[in-house]
Amino acid sequence: MNDLSEPLPISEPGVRALREEPNELHMELLNVLSLNPWDGNDSAVRKQMFASHLGQMLTFRGATERYCQTGAEREFAKYTFSTRVPVDCQVIRVIDRYRVTLGADSVIQKREDNPHTLIIYEDVNTNEIGCLDIQTHTSYHTHFGFRNVVKPALSRLNPGDWLSAGTILTDSPSVTETGGYKYGRECNVAFMTHPATSEDGILVSSDLVKEFVFNKFETRVVEFGHRYFPLNLYGDADHFKAFPDIGDYVRPDGLLMALRSYDRDPLSYDRELAIVEQGIHDLMEPDHVFDRLTYAGTGRGRVIDIRVHHDRQASVFPTPRGMEEQAARYDAALHDFYEEIVKEYRRLERERGREYLRLTPEFHRLVVEALAATTQTKERVFKLYRNAPVDDWRIEFVIEYEVTPTTGFKVTDTHGGKGVICKVVPPEMMPVDADGNRASMVVAPNSIVSRENPGRAAELYINAYSRDVVKQICTWLGVQPGEPNTLAKIRTVESDDPALFQQCVDYLIGYCEIVVPKMAQWFRPDPGVPEEMQYQRPFAEHLANVVAAGMLYLHYPPDNPRSAADIVRLLERSQYRSTYGPVTYTGNSGRRVTTKLPVRVGSMYIILLEKIADDGTVVSSGKTQHFGVLSPVTNVDKYALPYRPQSIRAFGEAEMRLIAAYCGPRAVAEIVDRNNSRETHQAILDSILCAENPSDIDCAVDRSVIAYGNNRPRQLVNHLLACMGMEFVYTPHVPDWPGRAPVPPHDGSGECNVVSEETS
Repeated sequence: MNDLSEPLPISEPGVRALREEPNELHMELLNVLSLNPWDGNDSAVRKQMFASHLGQMLTFRGATERYCQTGAEREFAKYTFSTRVPVDCQVIRVIDRYRVTLGADSVIQKREDNPHTLIIYEDVNTNEIGCLDIQTHTSYHTHFGFRNVVKPALSRLNPGDWLSAGTILTDSPSVTETGGYKYGRECNVAFMTHPATSEDGILVSSDLVKEFVFNKFETRVVEFGHRYFPLNLYGDADHFKAFPDIGDYVRPDGLLMALRSYDRDPLSYDRELAIVEQGIHDLMEPDHVFDRLTYAGTGRGRVIDIRVHHDRQASVFPTPRGMEEQAARYDAALHDFYEEIVKEYRRLERERGREYLRLTPEFHRLVVEALAATTQTKERVFKLYRNAPVDDWRIEFVIEYEVTPTTGFKVTDTHGGKGVICKVVPPEMMPVDADGNRASMVVAPNSIVSRENPGRAAELYINAYSRDVVKQICTWLGVQPGEPNTLAKIRTVESDDPALFQQCVDYLIGYCEIVVPKMAQWFRPDPGVPEEMQYQRPFAEHLANVVAAGMLYLHYPPDNPRSAADIVRLLERSQYRSTYGPVTYTGNSGRRVTTKLPVRVGSMYIILLEKIADDGTVVSSGKTQHFGVLSPVTNVDKYALPYRPQSIRAFGEAEMRLIAAYCGPRAVAEIVDRNNSRETHQAILDSILCAENPSDIDCAVDRSVIAYGNNRPRQLVNHLLACMGMEFVYTPHVPDWPGRAPVPPHDGSGECNVVSEETS
């Protein structure tokens, strides 16, 4: 065996000498691109795409640290969404918004369900009083976010404790205990052709998607009291429960809350139906036509936060007895929370005097809010939200979902190699090589050339070699990759067989010498330092960590002195080997097949993007206005249905001009009529539902029965023109084209084939 403790020669053909001058890729100038070790191997377009992907990635459960790290990861981990103590301070008071109390008045059953905790502190340098808001989750997006990780400093916090500036109380789950940053996951990838990998598709194993589970948060607001009263959707005949409490799950149909209108006029028709609309069992069933419904998102949603705002000075028609008890409990709990803040503020004011009491802007704003919520005035105070009056009861819900990616979700690597999950199969159907390395993701190989990002091939190649280097070391030491508590065994080998131990160390350092020379220097003696002052590197501990991880973590900066092409040449000519051969997998036919060409299975760092596909965003039959024309969904009816009644994007003026130029005016008339005519739309739906082969319909609309021009806007225009004694008349226009046969006039009925004609 060669002595790999010496640097490998680099005078071989095709291998360039190590650069002595600094690389042109400076870490401090790369910004987010400093996270990609192979930034210099990818095209500028793909690098820009990766930079935008970092702002679109989701925080998921099974994230891991990267095998090849640049060193910038730890810097990014310092600037996550965390709660940090701003100054050196002493804790004065810790107040939970919702506390666990005895009896049925408690709004939460365990302290972990409390969504908000307030910490009041005093700056030890300026004696200024401030506050910290501790939330259970973080979400600066309309949908996505993550659960905060509670740090030990917060779990054991009590009044009177001292906190230093910068102490982290809660942090993102992407930050490790040692300060690393895990924004994606290492996945075994195989570059090979497969029916699921066409058109940027990706084949994924079913056990891998479970590691990409992420949280989604939805917010819903419901107001009632003046015109509507709630229904008993979550209770029974003896207990009225209008909405799920904190910790409860939303109904399987997604209906969060339902309201029913009432009229204060005793002579109105609605009062006569009270006996059938306000009975005990009638209030437990929503009326999907006349009731005001509010749906949550798709999936199994869990309520994690509820805020109730109540106008205690309202003198309108009262809510029926018992219907407000559930909401009143949350209102009372929130009122007690504000009273605790006011009580603490008054105490500080008495002890220090108003002229000497200094508050931070955040705490001052909170005190003003608490005083407004607890102070009762003789004058009527009208609460507004965005300059709109708030009803008697306003309930704000925060609902949490756990989403597992499936077909239609988008993932990417750090080289701009994005793709869509097109198929999810069991693990036993995924490709596996002769050494038992099973791929959890299959990607098209030709995308590397078309996208000009060969850095992804270099990443897979180096990680495959690192994996097999660790396997070889484990074989020599007599342990298994990933086996914990191997330090005692390795120290036994070090004492009983020093030659074998040194062989493992030299094998590991020699590999680092090829791939990351700077990292190899960490383990070599410094010739400029006397031997007695040399740092005794704990190789046994390092080998134990490598064995426990089952993989070799490399410091691979973007300015690595050895290029990826040289690394491949040196590894191919060295004694290091990596499994590379045909793989076996189960195809769509269900048969077990083996590829003819060799395929390398290696790890790549994959991140999950916010382009998700867990719900339907549009429908074919969209919402229409009173004129019968497609209309957008507003905030009033956005959540009134379990789906989003947003219509598909209709053609604009520019698209219509192109269609008229290529297909003729009759094609334009057909498109406009199908979008705006309810009769035509109904006829198309009937044709699809009644057809034997819905994908093969010769004529969806019989124009001899339903002619053009039956849409509501056209009828209004014709009526206005008729009142003025005018009407539109269609006459065919035949261009004078050489050799063109005459076109008969069209009267708006007959066949469905397109005939070129022009209106005049």
